[in-house]
Amino acid sequence: MKKKIAVLSCGWDYDFLKDFISGIESAAKDKNTDVYVFNAYNFIESSGLPNTTGFSVYNLVKYEDYDGIIVLSDFINNNRILEKERIKIVKSGKPAVSINRRMDGMVNVAIDNYSGFYEIMDHLIKVHKLTDFSYLGGKESNIYYAGRYKAYRTALTDNKIKADFEKVYEIDESNYYHAYNFAKELTSSDKPLPEVFVCSNDHVALGVLKACEEKGIKVPEQLKIVGYDNIDYARNVNPALTTVQTNANQAGLEAISILLGEKSGNESITVKGNPIFRCSCGCEENKEDAKVVSNLNLLNEISKTQEFNTQLEKIEDIFTEAGDIFTLLTNLEQFFGKSHHFEGDDFCIFLNSDWSSVLINSEEKLPQNLDYGTNVQSIVSIFNNKKNIRELISTKSLIPSRFVSQDQSSVFLVMPIFHHFYVHGYYVSKNNLSMLDNGFGYNWTRTFGNSIELFRKRNMFKIISQQNFKMSTHDALSGMLNRIGLEKLAKPFYEDNKKKELTTILFFVDINSMKTINDKFGHLHGDLAVKTIAAAVLEVVPKNWLSIRYGGDEFLVIGNSKSYNGEDYCTLITQRITKKTNVMQLPYNLSASIGTISLKPDSKLTLEQAVEEVDKIMYAKKQAFHKAQGDAGHGH
Repeated sequence: MKKKIAVLSCGWDYDFLKDFISGIESAAKDKNTDVYVFNAYNFIESSGLPNTTGFSVYNLVKYEDYDGIIVLSDFINNNRILEKERIKIVKSGKPAVSINRRMDGMVNVAIDNYSGFYEIMDHLIKVHKLTDFSYLGGKESNIYYAGRYKAYRTALTDNKIKADFEKVYEIDESNYYHAYNFAKELTSSDKPLPEVFVCSNDHVALGVLKACEEKGIKVPEQLKIVGYDNIDYARNVNPALTTVQTNANQAGLEAISILLGEKSGNESITVKGNPIFRCSCGCEENKEDAKVVSNLNLLNEISKTQEFNTQLEKIEDIFTEAGDIFTLLTNLEQFFGKSHHFEGDDFCIFLNSDWSSVLINSEEKLPQNLDYGTNVQSIVSIFNNKKNIRELISTKSLIPSRFVSQDQSSVFLVMPIFHHFYVHGYYVSKNNLSMLDNGFGYNWTRTFGNSIELFRKRNMFKIISQQNFKMSTHDALSGMLNRIGLEKLAKPFYEDNKKKELTTILFFVDINSMKTINDKFGHLHGDLAVKTIAAAVLEVVPKNWLSIRYGGDEFLVIGNSKSYNGEDYCTLITQRITKKTNVMQLPYNLSASIGTISLKPDSKLTLEQAVEEVDKIMYAKKQAFHKAQGDAGHGH
């Protein structure tokens, strides 16, 4: 039976992570084992609050269904989440490996971040005779950086060199951006530079190198720079960086070997890094090493990033331009059916089973949700590079069964799709790790989650706008359009009838003896009379016609037809009023006078002129009614 290994990761250190998973991939190959990487991203919201919603992807892992678990505990770097998952893993009884951080109930595979860095420090001191050092790193508190800083301090002490704390610089994060800004400011100041900058990783070293290049500071002649991780860029730059190869792939191999029972699970296993000496510390370039990656790869990386950003822009456009859910789904399927270079040849985008109701939810802010539910719906499914049917599957299944190959091992990457604190679903791909490059996965899932919220908010505003329009154009008492509605809707309706060569029909309905009803029986009965007559009209005329409360007791109806006898509706409205009032037992007779005219498509009358004409017709009928009643003081 095929084995399954779950990996819990947080993908910010993408260079290490790709090497680590590559090691896992090669170890699991030909061993009838599938690897499922559940990759989260934590970040700081614009409000300054930490967002850990991405860790909800671990809720998809049913540990009992796996044959082993690997936890990149130092990457996750959240004690509450780690402890929660540790308890569940231990309870499942499945073998587990923790990378770097010691966790009860798990074998520890540690990356030695100390030895390789110590060797580089010792090399700088003994070979290059350096004594003036500065250390530059971020505020991260994980074991990786702690081990590197400890090696820096210990090497100085062992070589009887005073560690100058004023030359230990701390930036917000160990990345290129923060390092470059720091070094740019430092090289522009009057502060003397050290002989060497020891950097917490290669990204930091590259930031310093770039600032030096801009200021004309020669490396290594005027300043030596060393990094850590041996990323591709470290080999490409001039001068190439002295650094440490972490051997993360070896750690992946060790972890899988333990979980598959090929290696005894000792309490702790250490994977050592090895120093690589290049020009940035003053050593001669290793010609063989220099050939590993050509400078053309740098251009390829730039092109790849630009292509990825374009992909994100197109995804955003699809959500922005879609006017309804059906159009949105159709356009997403068509787009990903043609363009999925980064997403992979086999991938699915799943949303929670209630996704359609969420997309039209008109709440200003969705409540917190970290649950994926019992079932998920694929809104995009690409298999063997071709579009597949959308399907509903059990969350426990995680992926459609056709994605699982029975004759070869695969690596599945699972990432959550969410906005702020609401989880919408997840993305899963097969044998495609490109999303782990340069934070692509973070940008992709954030873009998709943000786009869902943008679509939802746009629908919300559309609903609110419709509601506001209805409130502004409708009369609350009668339920008909008001005079504003007449202005905004009736004129376009009339012009449209002409274009479609339809006859326009107008009715003018006026309540008989309204003044008497109000004076004798009060305004509550007056309101009741208005509602009753309005209801009779609305019940009789076609729904696509416009019914308007034109005045206090006057109603205007505008309709259309190809062949029409207006008097039929006059009779029907009168009959409906009689039927309604017969069961109401009113203390007065409630009736209405109705006038109507029909306008051919080629009529020269404006709508205002037509309303005046039908008003005259209605008024004549009203006069006849009051004359028959012997009531001369009715007014109009």
